[in-house]
Amino acid sequence: MGYRITKGDLMEPDVVFVFGAGASYDDGAPLQDEILPIILSGQLKDIESSATGQAVCGFLRDNFAWDARAGIYPTLESVFGFLDYFINQNEHLSAAYPNAEIRAVKEGLIKLIHYVISEKSNRRAMVYKSFWSAVLRHNANLSILTLNYDTLLEEALQAVDHRAGIDYCIHLMDHGDAGGGPGAFRIMKGHGSLNWKYCSCCNQVLLTPWDTKIDLDAAGEKRYCCPVDGSELETLIIPPSHIKRISHPVVSQILNISLRTIRACRKVVFVGYSFPDADVHFKALFKKALINNQEIYVVNRTIDQKLKLNYTALAEGIKFIEAPFAGFIKNEPLVEELLSCRK
Repeated sequence: MGYRITKGDLMEPDVVFVFGAGASYDDGAPLQDEILPIILSGQLKDIESSATGQAVCGFLRDNFAWDARAGIYPTLESVFGFLDYFINQNEHLSAAYPNAEIRAVKEGLIKLIHYVISEKSNRRAMVYKSFWSAVLRHNANLSILTLNYDTLLEEALQAVDHRAGIDYCIHLMDHGDAGGGPGAFRIMKGHGSLNWKYCSCCNQVLLTPWDTKIDLDAAGEKRYCCPVDGSELETLIIPPSHIKRISHPVVSQILNISLRTIRACRKVVFVGYSFPDADVHFKALFKKALINNQEIYVVNRTIDQKLKLNYTALAEGIKFIEAPFAGFIKNEPLVEELLSCRK
C-alpha cells in the first residue's frame, strides 16, 4: 500500500470518467445483482460458518423467498429498503426482530457485501492498469467519479505509477485535507469505499490499507478505533436502497464536489453504469451538472433501448459505444479520442 495524499485547489479537468459496476466487473468485482446469490449459495464457507453470515441468512430466509434453480433472488435494493423502513420508523418487525436486531442485520449485510467484493475481486486489476497506462500516455488532466466500493482503481494507479497522488476530496484524519495538487488524480467515491472507516462521533474518516479483507467472526475481527475519541469505526459505504443516506456529511461533500467538477469539464465518459432505479440522486446530480454542452460518451457492455432512454433524458447528442470496459480499453484510437480534449 502506498498512499500519497496531496492538497490543492479545485481542478478543472478536461475529462470526467464515471465508473459504474461494469467497470470493476472486468477486474473480477461482482455486479450488484450477483452479491445476494453468492451470499446465499454457500459457495463462500466463511459466510456459512460465521455468526454474521448465519444471522443475515436467517433473516433473509424468514422474510424473503427465492428460487435458486431459476436464478430468482430478492434484490439488494428490496432487502435494504425493507430494513430501512423499520429503522427509519423506529419500529420492531417481530419479537424475533426488534429494531436493534434489524439494525444489526443491516450492519451484518454490509459486512457480507464487503467480504464478497474483497473475495471475488482480482487484485491484479489488469483492466484498470490498462486504463491508467492510457491516461498517462494521452491526457492526465482528468477526474473520476466512481460508484464502486472496491479499491481496484486506486491499487491499479499505484501499480502503474507509484508516484501518483490520490485526491479523495475529503478530510482524512490520518492524512489531513485531500485536495487536488500537482500530479494528484481526483477520485470521487460517491458511494463510499471499503478502505474508508468512519467515526460517527467526530464525523471523520480514517484511511485504511488496500487490503480490505475482513474477518466475519466478530470475536476475531480486527477493529479500527478512532484515534481522536476511541469510538469504534465502521466501513463507510452507502448500500443500495431506495432510501439512501445521501445526507451523510462525507457523501454530501463528495456529491457537491462531483457536481462542480462535472460542470467544469469539457467531456464526460460513462463506463459500465446503467442508472439503476435506486440511484435517482445521481440522475439528479447529472441533470444539474450537464449544462455546459459537454461531449458525452457512454461505454457499456450492452446498449439497449432502456439504457439509451436513461441517458438521453439527461442531455442531447450522447455517443453510445457498445463494448465491455476490457474491450474498449484495447481500442487505442477510441481511447485516444475519449481522452483527448482538443481546443
